[in-house]
Amino acid sequence: MLTNQKYVSKTSISLMLMGLIPFVSAIYYLQTYDFERGLSIFIHYSAIILSFIGAIIWGSNSSDKSPRLFYLSVTPSVFAFSAIFFDFPDILYVLALGYFIAWLIDVFLMIKNKEFFGYLAMRSIITSSVIYLHLYIV
Repeated sequence: MLTNQKYVSKTSISLMLMGLIPFVSAIYYLQTYDFERGLSIFIHYSAIILSFIGAIIWGSNSSDKSPRLFYLSVTPSVFAFSAIFFDFPDILYVLALGYFIAWLIDVFLMIKNKEFFGYLAMRSIITSSVIYLHLYIV
């Protein structure tokens, strides 16, 4: 079972799923009430979360202090920031690409360490869901 893995708990799975609520709520809002405002809410939340993922990578490097990892940890934030210069629908493609690259960074960092398999499985589920929601709007 996934919750028996190291670094994975019922709490972390619950928080992961709760992180999808703003994405889904924004999609509901843009489809039901106001497309422009709902899209804006979705994009802003997406950019914030993508930047946060970069911060998680940065924090995981606090003991190793690898310069390469510090550079990689800034990549999701660069995608989040650069996305704001694009128009619809390209902004959603750039954000989705940022999530994919952040996931690839996690895969490369954790593939050697089997104790992180549960975390990586959890990240794969949430990342694929978020990328799907970005492409769903388009």
